[in-house]
Amino acid sequence: MTTILIAVLFFLQLISFYFLIILNTKLAKFKDLEKKQERLMREMDDTISVYLAEMKDENDRLIKELQSVSQSEIAASSLRQTEQYMTPQEQPTLPVVHEVKSDSSLSLEKDARIYVPKNIVANAYSRQQHTSSKMVKTAPPLKVEEQKEAEKLLTVEQQALELAKQGKSPEEIAKQLQKGKTEIELLLKFHH
Repeated sequence: MTTILIAVLFFLQLISFYFLIILNTKLAKFKDLEKKQERLMREMDDTISVYLAEMKDENDRLIKELQSVSQSEIAASSLRQTEQYMTPQEQPTLPVVHEVKSDSSLSLEKDARIYVPKNIVANAYSRQQHTSSKMVKTAPPLKVEEQKEAEKLLTVEQQALELAKQGKSPEEIAKQLQKGKTEIELLLKFHH
């Protein structure tokens, strides 16, 4: 009877060791999974912080560029453009340029809009269409400088897609267009 009892106890002890080993392996797997999750979270935090730093740098660069353009240059250039398209009879009656501050929280302090009377804009537009139609009929082949100007007329999005079709990497496209690498990557992802 004692031998049967010792055999049963020995068997129960083996079963308990087996369950301890299984529990230990599951605990080890859980710890590995926990370490992987922590590593992924750190990588995500690093990626987001790099992205935010890059966005901040781009925003700072944009703000500096916008502040470098003075309002007097904007007003002067618009007046020159208006004078260019006016007939000699309209020259003495130049419109008064009004600056209107925008109260939007997104606008800069130097944000100004220039209002020109509708009749002057309509005349300038019709003259521009008339002269451009003449130029299209008698336009010589584009020179290298004019091709660069025509490229500037394309949007950044179109330029980036064209450069990507040529096989350039997002870094090269970002440098050429003077944009952020992340911005170019996102733009290419949305179009593919």
